[in-house]
Amino acid sequence: MESLIIKLVDDLKIKFVDNQTFFLNLLIIEILSHIIYKVSFEDNLLRDFDMSKVVFSQKLDLYRTELESPFNTLLINILNIGSHDVYKLIIYLLFQITLILICKNLSFLQENSTIFLFGGWLVTISWWVGFVENISVLLMILYFKNYLLGNYNRFYIYLFLLGINHFGHALFSTVIFLIIINFDKLSQIFMTTALSFFVLHIYLKYFVDFSSRGRFRFIFNQNTLDDGTSFISNSVKEFYWSGFLGIIAILFLLIFVSNYENIIKYSAIVLIATIGAALTTDSSRNFSIILVPLLIHLVIELKEYDFKNMLYKKSLILSIVLSNILIGVRFVHGKVWNESPNVDMESIYNFIARMVNKLMKDIWA
Repeated sequence: MESLIIKLVDDLKIKFVDNQTFFLNLLIIEILSHIIYKVSFEDNLLRDFDMSKVVFSQKLDLYRTELESPFNTLLINILNIGSHDVYKLIIYLLFQITLILICKNLSFLQENSTIFLFGGWLVTISWWVGFVENISVLLMILYFKNYLLGNYNRFYIYLFLLGINHFGHALFSTVIFLIIINFDKLSQIFMTTALSFFVLHIYLKYFVDFSSRGRFRFIFNQNTLDDGTSFISNSVKEFYWSGFLGIIAILFLLIFVSNYENIIKYSAIVLIATIGAALTTDSSRNFSIILVPLLIHLVIELKEYDFKNMLYKKSLILSIVLSNILIGVRFVHGKVWNESPNVDMESIYNFIARMVNKLMKDIWA
């Protein structure tokens, strides 16, 4: 009986700590995204909305590669959204729900989960609200978490959904994940990724009648490869900083103390992510998302690292946090940006204020 009570108390303590960490992470992620980085809708959100409304019923002369990511298109048509304002509101609410789910599912990183929030991925999903990068990040966290827990059925489901959501992200991030896990379950992971590509191809060919240049065809457009590589080579320091932000300090630490095999592994991962980003003109945006499995792995490795003096660990964590604020963001998106390049749309803050005033017009004095 005594042992049962002790176990119950320990479980309550763990749950209390997990809840504390969750609310702390949620507070931090909201402050970082809305105050430090500043949230913005992607500039072509409403054009994509108008295209998605009719894409199942008529053939379009103009297509965007964003239509290859079916989530928003299906959302618009299933919910039969007819208003631009309603669509913007739903997209913003889904962004908020994603932030909550990300914080909720980071519990497997325990007390180090907060560090993960200071990676470049958060800048990307904050600046490009309306793209599906936030869903990609959530799915990567979910499949990494379930792989570690041994829930392989869920792992394959989330991996499959990632391929449907954004196959480019899935392809390169999965290669990185395979390197991290030493190519465990290679055939199953390959088959899952291939299945997602096949299903996505069926959807685009028979449901959307997607006759435009797809993501892979887009790579070979004139100047695409030239621009992508030029943006990186001209701003290489900003490029790598944009993907990692302060978490790059953990990478340097682990490379410094690792054996030769791990140095090769980390180098290969960074090079693969660089290649994936160079294939598009949205260099930093894709780089930061492709790197998510590596960022999770770095946080896990930091937890396992035996610091001889805890002051060293505290100093490292402090440097990660402060560098994000003092150095700031440096994103390569055609050129180097310190703030969101999406400035053509109404700001989210003015949109929220306008919606509140509209709802309260008969109540305000």
